[in-house]
Amino acid sequence: MRAEFSNQIEWDGRTLSFEAAIDAGRVICRVPRETVHVLRLYGDAIAREIYQERHLIVEKLSPFLLAKLSLAEAGQTIELLPSEVRD
Repeated sequence: MRAEFSNQIEWDGRTLSFEAAIDAGRVICRVPRETVHVLRLYGDAIAREIYQERHLIVEKLSPFLLAKLSLAEAGQTIELLPSEVRD
């Protein structure tokens, strides 16, 4: 599975949101704060740190996002849950 993540990653204090381009089309990805906290490096990260590191966080989560995107269809919104991430 191949996917290209948008460089425009929004952080609203609760969720990272961005688009991914897959073979079928575009998919909206959402990563809640609880999922970010599963990553050991960001286990106690505050909102400002998540905002500053958002690109690196998406990069670290990319294997888990790709697994979820492999089942996605164009126009769909996926949410990466804490239970779907191992670190």
